[in-house]
Amino acid sequence: MRNLNLMEKKMLIDTHCHLDDEAFANDVANIVAAARNAGVERMITQGTSISSSLDCIALAEEFPEVYAAIAIHPNCLMEELPALGSDDVFLDIFTKMAENPRVRAIGETGVDLYWHDTPVNIQKKFLALHFELSRRTQLPVIIHCRDAEEDLLKVARNDFDKNGPVPGVIHSFSGNTDFLKACLELDFHISYSGSVTFKNKCFDSLRETVPLVPENRLLVETDSPYLTPMPFRGKIKRNTPEMVTHTARFIAEIRGISEENIQETTTQNTKKLFQID
Repeated sequence: MRNLNLMEKKMLIDTHCHLDDEAFANDVANIVAAARNAGVERMITQGTSISSSLDCIALAEEFPEVYAAIAIHPNCLMEELPALGSDDVFLDIFTKMAENPRVRAIGETGVDLYWHDTPVNIQKKFLALHFELSRRTQLPVIIHCRDAEEDLLKVARNDFDKNGPVPGVIHSFSGNTDFLKACLELDFHISYSGSVTFKNKCFDSLRETVPLVPENRLLVETDSPYLTPMPFRGKIKRNTPEMVTHTARFIAEIRGISEENIQETTTQNTKKLFQID
């Protein structure tokens, strides 16, 4: 009976983590095992540079539970520009990476105006290039947005108007209801991380968006080792993929549905978007 209960337990997928981060150095095997034991059956680890993307592919090849996303994070662009040379070089490098069957997404890319590591015009140019890469590889795009809703939407709408929708997700969604509506109109999925559980009043507008996401667009993630959910925030050294269970439970409570429902819904949405068996 014990084995049967384990088999019947609904599973979750952490759609966004950084297993190549230094916080997980020499410990990925334990992290993956802990996630699996907590009911997290799959993880998508995100590339943030050329070398990071290659490291994510290597991890995905080593661990069956892990898939890779490849891209250059907006805050890493200035360090990567000397190696790129031209737009074609960027597209060729990442198109070749995407041939690996363990790669299931282009991410993470986007626009970040919280930090000032990269001029916004360069961020917007490469977001458009990542959209093109997504179309070229037929892989969904994973989008980072921090204090940059207007600039992000400008690039995304321009691409949408020219080429139609590109499959993708706004990861660690942190906007208000107006930004949510705009993202849904562009056909993006919405993924919530541990930040939705934070008790700060400034996150009230974020929590207001949770019931408004259509069931077939909803995803969950950790963004680990960052954004540890409550009640563990500030109490543990790092966030890990197994913690996605707490975020999923919190979202289920806000939406007024069962934990099993949110598990099944987000898992099916993830498998469909990222073509995961």
